[in-house]
Amino acid sequence: MHIRDLQHAVEETIFVGIAHRLGVFSELHRKPDTAGALAGRMGFDARVTRVLLEALVEMGYCAVSDGIYSVTDDALIRLVDADGPEYEGDFWNFLLYLINPWRSLPYVLKNARPDIASYEGISMHDFIMGMDSPWKKKIAPEIAELCLEQYPGAKTIADIGGAPGTIAREFARRGLRTIVFDLPEAIAVTRDTLSLLPGIELCEGDATKSLPPGAYDIAFLGNLCHGQSPDDNASIIRICYERLNEGGIIAVFDNLRNESYLGATLALHMVTQSPLGDIYSREEYFTWMKRAGFKDLRVTQLSDPAWQLVFGRK
Repeated sequence: MHIRDLQHAVEETIFVGIAHRLGVFSELHRKPDTAGALAGRMGFDARVTRVLLEALVEMGYCAVSDGIYSVTDDALIRLVDADGPEYEGDFWNFLLYLINPWRSLPYVLKNARPDIASYEGISMHDFIMGMDSPWKKKIAPEIAELCLEQYPGAKTIADIGGAPGTIAREFARRGLRTIVFDLPEAIAVTRDTLSLLPGIELCEGDATKSLPPGAYDIAFLGNLCHGQSPDDNASIIRICYERLNEGGIIAVFDNLRNESYLGATLALHMVTQSPLGDIYSREEYFTWMKRAGFKDLRVTQLSDPAWQLVFGRK
């Protein structure tokens, strides 16, 4: 990236993200206004508010006519309409938090573990809701279709680490009994919405220690394994084998080392936040699956080459 483009990307990430976090876009959508009037409504300094709004116009997030500022259509769908399919506001909030762990890389390099002090300001709500992002919503039907191609008659799926609900909603729409399993603090974020959807059941726990009771046809691990150690991944996959019905499948949705074009960067991202997080190769997943007892191992490339699905059958 050219240095000027890099500068603009950083400026946009931080300034637009903070404006969103402060509620500027929502307030302007509620009532377009002058810079001075908006400042008065929000308790901001008038001069600094004018400077911010002029910059947001320059970056394409606001428009101005006769001194009245408003939100552009693009900013509306991305940063105001929280129920819309293109809403990015929660992920933008989470992205602002991520800057602190990323900046702690010198500490991580020296100490081989994340800097706990960099966790300040993390919001479980922003993380879980941010993971229900537009890109995942677009790819969810493809994921569900590929899983059902592997097991056309599946009736039950356990979405392990699935509190965001993106994948769970897709399987539930297709008539599967869908068990969403995640940490209690993660489930708490989406409980009120997911519990109302037909076919979805919520279950709390730690996948490194146990999984939902009973038997199911598909064990789905979505964006879970890159946050775990090799030993924990081997344990989770072994417990999946024990819980699955005969003929059932495990499906791991993640970035594979040397196959995903974002994999190495994601690994760097993880070492600043997870004590033993990393990305793993197909050979490592195959090893864990074989040891657990899985057969018919395969990798399927998704239409977005950042992502792969690793399958195994009991």
